[in-house]
Amino acid sequence: MFDHFDDDADTILEEQIRICEIPAPTGQESARAAYVADALSALGLDVHQDHVGNVIAEHELATGSPVVLSAHLDTVFGPEQPVRVARPGKANPYRDSEAVPEGEYHAPGISDAAAGLAAMLTIARALQRTPQSPHVVYLATVGEEGRGDLRGARHFFESELGRSSRAFVTIDHSDPEAVVNGGIGSRRYNVRYRSNGGHSWAHFGRYNPAFALSAAADRLADIRVPRRPRTSYNVGVVHGGETVNAIPELAQMDIDLRSESPEQLDRLDEDVQEIIQRGHQRELRRRSKGALDPVISRIGDRPAGVTAVDSPLVQAACRALQAEGFAPRTIAASTDANAAMAAGVPAVAMSWGGRSDNQHSVREWFDPADRSRSLRVITRMLLELAQQDAD
Repeated sequence: MFDHFDDDADTILEEQIRICEIPAPTGQESARAAYVADALSALGLDVHQDHVGNVIAEHELATGSPVVLSAHLDTVFGPEQPVRVARPGKANPYRDSEAVPEGEYHAPGISDAAAGLAAMLTIARALQRTPQSPHVVYLATVGEEGRGDLRGARHFFESELGRSSRAFVTIDHSDPEAVVNGGIGSRRYNVRYRSNGGHSWAHFGRYNPAFALSAAADRLADIRVPRRPRTSYNVGVVHGGETVNAIPELAQMDIDLRSESPEQLDRLDEDVQEIIQRGHQRELRRRSKGALDPVISRIGDRPAGVTAVDSPLVQAACRALQAEGFAPRTIAASTDANAAMAAGVPAVAMSWGGRSDNQHSVREWFDPADRSRSLRVITRMLLELAQQDAD
């Protein structure tokens, strides 16, 4: 079974490229979902899509609590971003047409999430070759990235199948030695400062949303957060206004807050809410005419969580890594595993293998060298978990 990962390395890579070139912006994953569904159906699995668009596959006669193997369908890139994988030695359109280095493949989404989906399909094919394939549910989720806010995974764990799962493994990071057993919680807000606007000269002195936003962003930058538990904040998007000689009617920003600790995330959230209002109040004290109240909209809320290091799932992951010569370590990240942890299902995120970098950038790249070791790691985990269930 393990020979399959090396013998079919070229086939696995070509499938990854094929998946990458199927557009799948968050909320528009249907074409890529159809490809994954067809590939799983070809293995004789019972495949269906739920009403949010997740692809779910399992053995028709399987019983008992399954282990879920997952990868997400969507990418962070919008429909306007063309995707054509640049191959080694060819001109790279994503890097000013410089030649692609030997062994590397460049394209937006080539690793995140094409490598994860290719890994899931490859492992499914390998397990189908075993005399008694373990009870694994294969899940390709929608809405993992950005404003998708884990929509597909959340929906799955609201279902009976999700709640009855005894473990969840998602393939969604680049470090071959890392076991993601901690789920970084996040909250995201769109903040809109508003006014009646006006002419920059004729109506000078009216409330200016740009000044209110700037005051709030400046105070936000001064927040001190702990290194442990690791906590962060970011202003990721800022825009508004119509022209240089008009007081804007709207200035808005998107804020991202993260922490490994639910308590610290709550504390940071409270501080940010106060700062948003302080920015408004500061501008009101200077210029109040034409002011409207700010509007704060939550656009993301990922729960924090953890799967204990001594849990059977994390221990199985560490043993599988050691069997392949890796030195395992546990880390925290934000993946579909957060939704499983929030539902009380033990969960980890594992690597898609190979080498890769610049995820969430048009300069993203992937090198398949040594990928087979990571595929063997995940397969060993699934087989051990199946044996534990049989015992």
